[in-house]
Amino acid sequence: MRIAQLAPLVESVPPAGYGGTELVVSLLSEELVERGHDVTLFATGNSSTSARLVSVVAEGLRKIYPDKRYRWPAFDLRSLLKLRQLSCEFDVVHNHMGYPALPFLEALNCPVITTNHNPILDYCADAYLAFSQLPFVSISSSYRRSNYPDKLNYVATIYNGIDTNQYQCRSKEARSFLLFIGRISEAKGTSVAIDIAQQLGLPIKIAGKIDTTDEAYFLSHVKPRLAIPGVEFLGEITEEQKRELYSSAIATLYPVAFEEPFGLVMAESLASGTPVLALRRGSVTEVVSDRETGVVADTTEELVSRFCEIQSISNNTCITRARQLFGKERMTQEYESVYVQLMQGFNKGLRKYERCL
Repeated sequence: MRIAQLAPLVESVPPAGYGGTELVVSLLSEELVERGHDVTLFATGNSSTSARLVSVVAEGLRKIYPDKRYRWPAFDLRSLLKLRQLSCEFDVVHNHMGYPALPFLEALNCPVITTNHNPILDYCADAYLAFSQLPFVSISSSYRRSNYPDKLNYVATIYNGIDTNQYQCRSKEARSFLLFIGRISEAKGTSVAIDIAQQLGLPIKIAGKIDTTDEAYFLSHVKPRLAIPGVEFLGEITEEQKRELYSSAIATLYPVAFEEPFGLVMAESLASGTPVLALRRGSVTEVVSDRETGVVADTTEELVSRFCEIQSISNNTCITRARQLFGKERMTQEYESVYVQLMQGFNKGLRKYERCL
């Protein structure tokens, strides 16, 4: 198949640091190329890929224009115009950019699919609903239930994939700290993770980016806690550093305060044999099996009181779950099936596709 992958332009593909969507796009694109498909990746110029790269900007927009976000949509538009120009070359177009691409997708004379990586919030809901007939993929069952399940044309639910072979597992005796990885924000629960570590009397390492919109939260809720002994802030880290942290952590803390669409951090942690302590929000129970690969609780108090349960959790059980459910191979195979389904429907003259239950 000739497949176009339309990536966001905020980060490179794969990302140098933070960037869950970009990492998924990279793994999917590379696996599709490995399987013999002709893949074109629309992404930043400094992206690294085996596919043909089409770019309208040299680097990620967060790096080039960190304080001028009003310029970002102009580059999205350029990328979409380039996609339209080349669209006759593709059998299917896969959109990871979100709602800005929808008007362009509707006008293309080929099958299209959009993976919804982020919640549909009030400010963009009308854009999605205006093109609700287009095919969409949800990244968890929880995501689909909470994001217009009866109005958007969801054709599949496909979990995000990771390269499980890239993660290593150390013995429990070699693990010495708790870990928080993710965007430093109230939604991700950074300060709550520090509080949990303090209540447990264990050191914690914190790694992640600070968006401009989250700077006030960092200054008021996180930075003062960094003076506490045993609390270490590492900032934004590379993929290699991230894998090293996972394999050395006693557990990964995931006290999210919103309906998490998927949570790549949880899957990566399990691939390292590291159990997850998480609040029951969004897709958490789809990724982490309570008492088998982590502790899932309704309150932080419960997480603290049940912490001792992780001693009975097997590292191998965590790894097995990650490989079975979240491997890039499974993700790619499921997307291949969706592409074929879309192409068959399109060739029959159907512009709207049946939902996959």
